[in-house]
Amino acid sequence: MTVVGIIGGTGKLGGLFRKIFEEEGFEVLVSSRTTSLSKEELIRKSDIIIVSVPIKSTIPVIREITPFIKEGKLLMDLTSLKVGPINEMLKSKADVLGAHPLFAPSIGDVKGQTIILCPQRISNKELYQKVNFILTNRGANIVEMTPEEHDKMMAVIQGLTHFSAIALCHCMKDLNFDIKKSFECTSPVYRLTLDMAGRILNQEPELYADISLLNPITPEILLQYIKSAETLFKKIQTKDREGFIKFFEEASQYLGDFTEKAEKESNLLIKKMVSE
Repeated sequence: MTVVGIIGGTGKLGGLFRKIFEEEGFEVLVSSRTTSLSKEELIRKSDIIIVSVPIKSTIPVIREITPFIKEGKLLMDLTSLKVGPINEMLKSKADVLGAHPLFAPSIGDVKGQTIILCPQRISNKELYQKVNFILTNRGANIVEMTPEEHDKMMAVIQGLTHFSAIALCHCMKDLNFDIKKSFECTSPVYRLTLDMAGRILNQEPELYADISLLNPITPEILLQYIKSAETLFKKIQTKDREGFIKFFEEASQYLGDFTEKAEKESNLLIKKMVSE
């Protein structure tokens, strides 16, 4: 029987993957600060080793366990960054697979959720195929890419969107804006926007700090966002109507056909909100 060892398996994400592998018939071992099983013992007994610890702890933990990992095992991580952790994992003798589940573990399953995989050194294809098959068979949407592609993509998908949502709500706070009163005269788009921002702000700030601060590509992405915002602000400040319309149309043309799809999808969400 293939044995899966999860370092940090008592946390939310590690616990979810423990549940998944156990349901698929694997023996699962867990090592954390609250278990008696040491990391070294877990590594010795496991075929697949998954590191599921906070982002800031991921590289130090990988460095700690690398000397104990023998050839033929599969070493994985589940963090939101890939270049740094994968470079550390490649210093081991094991096969290396970076993984990033793009959903909150509170959802409870991988069905319909996207998981990015970054296979970097796969000599034992059987172990990798087992992981890929289990996730795919349970309904996950698997996307393969390089660590570099992943981190650049996440600087926008996570870094930029989180920055925008946090700044939006902090601006409203700084304005002393009556958020409760605003819900009495809200538009559907305003409510959906705040729903997404509120969802982010209901999560652990330590996690979002690490996602924002530890991806080295994020600052350059945010600098461009600020430049774009300043350009739009100047058009509003100077009452440049033609410039505003041109700026708006350029953004719309960039999204292309997705604008129609977005309107249809958001209409469904709005109808759902109104009916409840």
